[in-house]
Amino acid sequence: MVTAACLFGQEQYPGKRALWVVRDALADSAELDKIVSTAASAGITDIFIQVRALGRSYYRGEIEPRAPFISDAYDPLDLVIKRSESYGIRVHAWINMFYIWSGVQKPVEINHPLNRFPQYLLARENLPDYAELKKSGIEGYFLDPQSNDIQKYLLNVLLEVVDTYLINGLHLDYFRYPDVEYSFTADSRTNFRILHFFDPLKLYYDPEQYVNGHGYAVYQQADKEYRHFLMETLSRYLADIYKSVKEKNKDLDLSVAVKPDPVEAKFRYFQDWQNWIRNQYCDYVVLMNYRTEWNEFVAVMNQLQEVKDREKIIMGISTFNQNESAVQKRLKAVQQAGFGGFALFSYNHLAGNKNYFYNLQLLDFRGDKNGF
Repeated sequence: MVTAACLFGQEQYPGKRALWVVRDALADSAELDKIVSTAASAGITDIFIQVRALGRSYYRGEIEPRAPFISDAYDPLDLVIKRSESYGIRVHAWINMFYIWSGVQKPVEINHPLNRFPQYLLARENLPDYAELKKSGIEGYFLDPQSNDIQKYLLNVLLEVVDTYLINGLHLDYFRYPDVEYSFTADSRTNFRILHFFDPLKLYYDPEQYVNGHGYAVYQQADKEYRHFLMETLSRYLADIYKSVKEKNKDLDLSVAVKPDPVEAKFRYFQDWQNWIRNQYCDYVVLMNYRTEWNEFVAVMNQLQEVKDREKIIMGISTFNQNESAVQKRLKAVQQAGFGGFALFSYNHLAGNKNYFYNLQLLDFRGDKNGF
């Protein structure tokens, strides 16, 4: 067995050593033992276990439709929590937020959020079909973060988990917009017009026509105002979530998975995550830095050299698209740069490559000053 001290040198590296577990691994109770034992043997301190995705719950919830294998007799989140206790591993409920469906066929469940809230699905002028979304590089259908109804609904989902389970944290994913061109509902456009006196859809439906009619300077200012509106929407909502969660349990961690490039995150996906950690809207962020080119991976870290709160930044590192040597190199760089830890994506890939952790051990994870 690969020991914790041997692999990631927990005595030498006090930061978080996290592991994402995708929902597919939860269907089999025998797999749950492997998840926890693998994490323990590798020196993992925190598990992000995916318990909400595509508008379905992978825990014993009552608000949304459950995944088919979840029942009163089988609750993987509860089992993982209980099995992690003896190892001192912290369990975080990983929840996909606004992204709620992918595919041509609609979900059959009446209480699925796609069927409950069709008026709050982000679109352009009309709701696009799935093929159009995929062509635009968008995963699928997103709920409108600006809607008060959606904010209340998703907060209730989060608090259901907090109230039901002895988790150590909530880990929010897809806490973002898909893109500025698909950021509209009828209500959100109306709300913006009340504040700024123009319809934001017209900016992006035909930018050339807007520039010809109003001038480029006007277009730039309007675009700036709308993007700021989207950023503020997410920031205010995250602050509200943080307050509500801490009122339930002040010791519960609230983290958010974010796009790694701070500029792209802020102006394309409207995740102003440097502001989030600076103003304590969450406890920390996890950057999905899955770059396979070394220079690109390092470039993300270099942009954060002047950030004062680097201990609140966890660096996400992918295992599915690079070998053990490349992962080892990234782990050392993260440690040396003074970030708050790392998170590996994902257990599911490692489970299908049984020697991955072992090979990492052979590649110098000795717990001395040269490694973790």
